[in-house]
Amino acid sequence: MEQRSVTAEHGSLVSLWGLLGLFIVKGTVGWITGSKALLADACQSAADCACTFTSYLGIRKARIDPNASSSSRPQPESVAAIVLSAVLLVAGIEIGISSVRSVANGVDEAPGVGAVIVIAVGIGVREGLVRYKRSRDNRCGIRGDRAGDNRSDIFASLTALVGTSGAVVGGLYNMPFLYVLDPAAGLVISVFILRMGYRMTTGVLRASDRYVIDDADAQTLLEAVQRVDGVVAVDEVKAREQGHYIVLDVIIRVNPRISVFEGQDVAQRVRRQLTKRFIHIMDVSVKVQPYDPGFPYKSNHHEDELASLLQ
Repeated sequence: MEQRSVTAEHGSLVSLWGLLGLFIVKGTVGWITGSKALLADACQSAADCACTFTSYLGIRKARIDPNASSSSRPQPESVAAIVLSAVLLVAGIEIGISSVRSVANGVDEAPGVGAVIVIAVGIGVREGLVRYKRSRDNRCGIRGDRAGDNRSDIFASLTALVGTSGAVVGGLYNMPFLYVLDPAAGLVISVFILRMGYRMTTGVLRASDRYVIDDADAQTLLEAVQRVDGVVAVDEVKAREQGHYIVLDVIIRVNPRISVFEGQDVAQRVRRQLTKRFIHIMDVSVKVQPYDPGFPYKSNHHEDELASLLQ
């Protein structure tokens, strides 16, 4: 389990630095060449970098302290997501306004060829980062729907490539009407940025420490816990997301006559059972309580099984 979390953390960190490098290079070249599309593409890479950063914080926190998110205090990744989403929304609006002004006022010259080269190289680098992170996630058992393979960065780069290339072609063949393609591409990319900023904002506002699992998954987890030797009853199985993983909070009931050490041993068996059987579960917090036959706990154990456990 520790190896899985380290692998996932390393994959996110590599992706984070790669996206940060793309943002710096694209932003610098976009400013030098005067390409609105490349500047917008740089902001889109920054948006993807922001999402990866918040995911990295969640994975790291889950590895260091799986129970940290149960605190009522604001979580670092949530605070970072709020700040970064606000910055993205402002950046998207600014880029959109700037692009609209350029289209309305007319464009006097095409961006440099270097903008096209940087965009093309950036697409290759971004695709490599996506494939690298996906391979890491697959090795860690992260499901595809939670892997966070956001391809909007590549789509934005393709839009920038088309717009900037068209403008450069217009400059080479003396067709100034094509110059407008560059800021027009920047306007389209600003929509991608606003969309990502909105998704980050709404994700934080609707976020809960608890991740709602469907009935089928809940029943599967419940049955897995009940199969562990020493578990008399299961009071609760709750899940919360940590980065790309799931951390479970489980409350079990054991024979009240066993020692504390034996109860903790049962808890460790539950933890091992769940983390080995369900690879996307990074850790399990197990709370052990004595079984009280006078309370109506729900369990799938048969009466004879309960009797044997309580003996």
